[in-house]
Amino acid sequence: MALRLDSALCWAVLVQLLGLQILAEPLKEAPIRLSVVSDVSNEAPQLYHTSALPRGSLLGALRRLQDASSDFKFTVTEDPDYGFYLESVNGVAGSESDHTFWQILTDVHGSPTPIDVGVGCYTPKPYEHIILKLTTW
Repeated sequence: MALRLDSALCWAVLVQLLGLQILAEPLKEAPIRLSVVSDVSNEAPQLYHTSALPRGSLLGALRRLQDASSDFKFTVTEDPDYGFYLESVNGVAGSESDHTFWQILTDVHGSPTPIDVGVGCYTPKPYEHIILKLTTW
């Protein structure tokens, strides 16, 4: 019994020294807004709401939205060197022959800017506005 108590105390001290936290409750999801827009067609923008886990990826948030909403669908393609990239949104795919692709932007301060990593690496911030934009190159 003394050995078990010593082990438990050592573990507790180690956890505190390393700054580790033992989570007693699940991680809280942070809401994000998602707009789907097109430079190619005259369709009205589509607005969705989803959530991301703390330090979770945009890919996870999109999958959560797809599971919860029947009117949002997307596909990704995985490149072994560069990771996931957005292939289609709501049935519309980027096209090499039409020179179109899905660009991912973030609009935090009213000025949309492209994200600098892919959908599988980007970590949305709480209340962030993400824009999936079909555009040309």
